[in-house]
Amino acid sequence: MNPKIDERIKEEMNNIKMIGKFKIYLGDELYAKGKNKWTRYFASSIVEALITVSKVVCHISGFESNMHLCARGLSASYTARAGNDTSTPTSPNMTDLVSKIDIAPDTKSVALFKSSGYFEFESRHKFVWNAGTIPAQTIGEFGVYLLLTDDSWSSPAENPNFGTQWYSYPKRQIIPIDNASLRLGARISSADDDFYPIDYTSEEALILEWYVTIRFYG
Repeated sequence: MNPKIDERIKEEMNNIKMIGKFKIYLGDELYAKGKNKWTRYFASSIVEALITVSKVVCHISGFESNMHLCARGLSASYTARAGNDTSTPTSPNMTDLVSKIDIAPDTKSVALFKSSGYFEFESRHKFVWNAGTIPAQTIGEFGVYLLLTDDSWSSPAENPNFGTQWYSYPKRQIIPIDNASLRLGARISSADDDFYPIDYTSEEALILEWYVTIRFYG
């Protein structure tokens, strides 16, 4: 291999960035796209999941079975909400939207993608509120909620029970983060200039697509 090309590839492999991106649609029309702001709970959960190894026995209806790998990821539970706030910038300490419209999406889905050159890997969470689901109002923020830690953990070197939380009894499975619950992981806000506030009429579907992208940079 050409030494210059080989060196460039090594350099690219050493420069990796994780990006949270979004697209907002009103019906079939793309309204806005950009980057989200993370909360500390998302960052903490990523770090914690990376170092936790959990391989235990499942208990299903009272009977043990070792035929199952008992692990659940951050999207074992996931959802999104819209909100009204248009003036409060996002901070890492936020635990919820400022003015949440507590109406769940009608449908949600996840998908994975990778580039042909293996320089980009991406997940997509898609949330759809059908026309009429959210009443007409101003929408100025969105939140994505995942199964996240509360970041009160200590290192497994100090805590022998680290990463051993049971979840979803009686079909019990272990998850790779402590004190996991559905928490705000990312916020998209008009106050952060992510998008202009939406004068939502409720006459068309409101769609949020949220992407987590891992990309190698040269």
